[in-house]
Amino acid sequence: RDQPRSRGLGDVYKRQGLTIRPDEGTSEHLNNDRLKKTNVLGLVLAGGLSTRMGQDKSLLCLRSTNQSLVEHAQNVLSSVCNGQVIVSGKGAEQLHDVYPDCGPLAGIHAGLAYALKQRSVAGELEPAEQISAMLVTPVDMPNLTARTLMLLIEKAQNNNNLAHFAGFNLPLYVPLHKCILQYLASVLRDKKALSIYQLLKVNQGQAVPIPHTVSVDEFVNVNSPEPVSYTHLRAHETEADL
Repeated sequence: RDQPRSRGLGDVYKRQGLTIRPDEGTSEHLNNDRLKKTNVLGLVLAGGLSTRMGQDKSLLCLRSTNQSLVEHAQNVLSSVCNGQVIVSGKGAEQLHDVYPDCGPLAGIHAGLAYALKQRSVAGELEPAEQISAMLVTPVDMPNLTARTLMLLIEKAQNNNNLAHFAGFNLPLYVPLHKCILQYLASVLRDKKALSIYQLLKVNQGQAVPIPHTVSVDEFVNVNSPEPVSYTHLRAHETEADL
């Protein structure tokens, strides 16, 4: 199977303009703050059905930057990830689920399997340079900032276990433990306990308190058209339409 591209999924997008909070997570903003990078692999979950949205929400554009949600999520992750950033989804250049139509756990499983494989073929690298964990974000959380992701990474690395912010299952820090991959494969095969909540409960995930400096607005999901404002209400154009 072809390897997924680690960056953008297409250069030409003209989608609906989505109004959110100012884009604090863009690469330009973060470069100015000189955030340090880690040896964590970034994974964007973009394989959802977007049933409530009525269309593929990963391709909706942010009005302020004209970036699609998936491009925006990749840029935010790349600001803290020294390794590559991959996208789990159904696109030709995305990482496909081994167990399709099983929700976010299937994407996490595919990403973890990919990360473990990449680490196994990087034996010539120094341990400090090898991928040590995976940071998972959903495609529909556009207010999430790189500073907040870095806080989660720093807290999680102390315990080397699954970690998330208290009250929210995503973003999620996933260490490259084969036992976690085995758990995911087991529940996905049986199609039981297919929730991140159960993943965290069974594997004793760490709930990191949200610092007072972080707004809970960062964890708002874009799931339906109602809570957001659009500048254009038209079906997204394909490259053939441009």
